[in-house]
Amino acid sequence: MTRGDQATLAFGLLLALSLAPAAGVGQIAASGTTLVSFVEHRVDIGYGVEKSSGPLLGAEGAVDLWSRLALRIRAAGGSLSTQAVGAQDRDLGELGIQASVVAVRWLALRGGATWRTYSTAIARQRWTTVELGAEARLDFATSPVRGVLRAGLLPVVSVEGLPGPDVALTAAAGIEYSARSVTGGLFYGLERYDFPDQGTGRRLEQVSTLTLRLSVRRQ
Repeated sequence: MTRGDQATLAFGLLLALSLAPAAGVGQIAASGTTLVSFVEHRVDIGYGVEKSSGPLLGAEGAVDLWSRLALRIRAAGGSLSTQAVGAQDRDLGELGIQASVVAVRWLALRGGATWRTYSTAIARQRWTTVELGAEARLDFATSPVRGVLRAGLLPVVSVEGLPGPDVALTAAAGIEYSARSVTGGLFYGLERYDFPDQGTGRRLEQVSTLTLRLSVRRQ
């Protein structure tokens, strides 16, 4: 066994010992969330902006471990309609997973992946994105209301039929109100993708969402 292996083993044992008491006395809480969103999708390939929009319904399940680690899975679907000439209405479906770790009381580090599909009668386009970011929660004194700010980079974006974007990022801002085990929230989110110029102009794509969340928590 090399010194590097010994150091790794020692660190692992130390970490396990430090977490063992917490695992015994820590609390595990589960929550379920209903999501209702209005989505606007914009695409500009150099000939003007093509817009489509519509409602999205979804659900999310979460497990909080030891008040520091949270694991979530989300599914949503809906239809986007458009008035653009030559464009078709599309169905939108997505599945996402996420993990977050509380770094300090008001800040959590986030990571996750999302699989999204846009479908028309004649074609289907699949997206896979990986997000790395952070979330800040700002309490208003003793009020049950708090603000939430999120920002992240999308270092991995895979889109069928397109090269990877040069720039991909996401951000959101919202407000939450908690009453015992029930939490309601309203959030505005934005995703931005800037694809490279392939000789016909740059493709700029944006997804904005206004989402109403209602969560019930059990502990």
